Amino acid sequence: MNKTMLAMAALAAVPFSTYAQSGVTLYGRFNVGAQHLIYADTPTRASSSVTAITSDASLWGMRGTEDLGGGNRVYFKAESGIQLDTGAQSSATQMFNRETFIGLSSPTLGSLQLGSQWAPGLWQSLRADPFQRFGPGGQAYLLQVQRGYTLKYDSAVQYITPKFAGLSGRLYYVPSEGQATGEASAASLDYDNGRLYVGAYLDNNQVPAASVALTGSTVLSRTTSVAATYDFTSVKLYAQAQTNSVNGLPDVKGYLLGVSVPVGVGQIKASYLHKSAPKADASVIGVGYAYPLSKRTSLFGNVAHLTNEGAAAYRFGPALAEQAALGPAGPVAGQNAMSVHVGLMHSF
Repeated sequence: MNKTMLAMAALAAVPFSTYAQSGVTLYGRFNVGAQHLIYADTPTRASSSVTAITSDASLWGMRGTEDLGGGNRVYFKAESGIQLDTGAQSSATQMFNRETFIGLSSPTLGSLQLGSQWAPGLWQSLRADPFQRFGPGGQAYLLQVQRGYTLKYDSAVQYITPKFAGLSGRLYYVPSEGQATGEASAASLDYDNGRLYVGAYLDNNQVPAASVALTGSTVLSRTTSVAATYDFTSVKLYAQAQTNSVNGLPDVKGYLLGVSVPVGVGQIKASYLHKSAPKADASVIGVGYAYPLSKRTSLFGNVAHLTNEGAAAYRFGPALAEQAALGPAGPVAGQNAMSVHVGLMHSF
C-alpha cells in the first residue's frame, strides 16, 4: 500500500505540461460482408457452396506521438485484428497481432523503429493492388502464400530513410530471436511523385526445409519484387512482378495487372493475378465496385474467380467458411472457386 501511495504521489508531482505534449489516437477499420463461395467439382470431389458473414481486415489500434522539438519525435503503434462476425480477436495468442512498435524520427536522419512490423512486401502490395489486399480479388490470396513474401517481422529493427526528391527506402534486420527459423533481412526502395509510383524490394528469410519438401533444418527463401502504378486521373494502372527462389528448387513467379476507374463518386476496380510453379499454376481474376456513403463509410461489391491448375490448391475464402464447404483439408488439387462478396466498411 505504501509503495502504491508513493507511486501515485510521484505521478501527481509531474507537471501536466509533460503529458500535454503527447497525443494518443484510437483508430480502426470495421469491415463486414456477406460472401458466397462456390467450389467446382473435381474427379475426386463434388461441387459445393457456402455463404458466410466475413470480417476481412477489420482492425483497431492505438497510435501516439510526442514532439521532441526541431521536427524530432517519438511515436508508437499497437494494432490488433478483430473478427466483427464473432467479436473474437484475429489471433488467439496475441492481443496486438498486427504492427506493434516504438520509433524515433528525425526530419534529416530518418526513422528507427523497434518491434513487430510489416515487411516491405506488404507495403508494396498496398500500392500495387487496386483492391489494396482486400477481398477475393486482392493480391493476398495468391501472391503472398506458398513461398511468397513474408508478411510481418517480429522483434525487428527497421530504418526508414527521409524522403528525397520522391525517393525513400526501408532496411530491416531481424535477429534469430525474432524468427523461429533464424535471422532475416530485407530492403526496399520506392519512388513516388504523386502520379507515378515505382518500387522494388528484396527479403531473405530462413524457412523450415520440410515446408518446401527439402531435407535439413532450414533453407534460404529469397523474394524479389518490382511494382509500378500510374494515375491518368481518368484511369489508374497497376502492375507487379514477383519471384521467389529457394536453393535446390525451381523459382516460383507471379504477377499482377490491375486497373481502377472513377465512376461518379464511386470506383470500379479490376485485377488479374497469375502464379507460376512447376505443374501448379494458378490465377485469379476479380472485378469490384466501391461506393462511398461518406468520407469514412463505403459500400462495396466484388466478384472473383480462382483457377487452380495441376497440383495447385490455393485457398479463396475465410478459413471457417471454407472448412464448412470443403472440410478441414480445404481445396484439392485443381479445384476452382468463385466468390461474390458484398458489404460495408467504416473507418474511424
